[in-house]
Amino acid sequence: MIYCMADLHGERDWFEQMLKQIGFSDMDHLYILGDVIDRGPDGVALLEQIMQAPNMTLLLGNHEQMCLSTLGPHNEYGARELWRQNGGMVTYRQLRYRCSLPQRNRILRFLSALPDHWDLTVGTQKFHLVHGCPGNDRHTRIWGRVEPGSVSPYPNTICIVGHTPTVFLTGRTGEDLSIWRGNGILNIDCGCGSRNAIHRRLACLRLDDMAEFYVGGANQNHR
Repeated sequence: MIYCMADLHGERDWFEQMLKQIGFSDMDHLYILGDVIDRGPDGVALLEQIMQAPNMTLLLGNHEQMCLSTLGPHNEYGARELWRQNGGMVTYRQLRYRCSLPQRNRILRFLSALPDHWDLTVGTQKFHLVHGCPGNDRHTRIWGRVEPGSVSPYPNTICIVGHTPTVFLTGRTGEDLSIWRGNGILNIDCGCGSRNAIHRRLACLRLDDMAEFYVGGANQNHR
């Protein structure tokens, strides 16, 4: 089976719960649409878990890009402050002060090689996977956002994105977040990592039959 998740944001406990719920095995493959790190406490541990798994593919998200722009060989002026404003200091501290230099360099090399989009076919259905928004340039693909009226730009292809919590597309603030289905575009970012939001969830989509799975929500967040 082929699965998609997005925007784990350091919540490894939810990730493990989801893998158990879907019965993830060596025969399956998981695509993660970026933003594994930041906000939650276990982003670096998640990265290392994904790096070691031959059946998991991570796409570049804007949070991985902020990490590279701050700690990578081509660091950019102002990148650390932007990363800090977006919840990156938990990852920054782990990489700078808790990881050995070889470990940190191995992680940064892994991030620098990540693709920013992925095309695949499951059965007869074509999919285009991307963190932010389908587009012709890297910035759009990792920083762009879909809107309620967005349409898939690729014929007969379903685009699957993350990055924008689905509440901003539905406007339904008083209920648990769920996968948003637009015109040829699906958004699977259901707020994982927004730790003060009681309706946040981690979503998983099975591409073989488009089944949806969730961890979290108001009941679990109140425990």
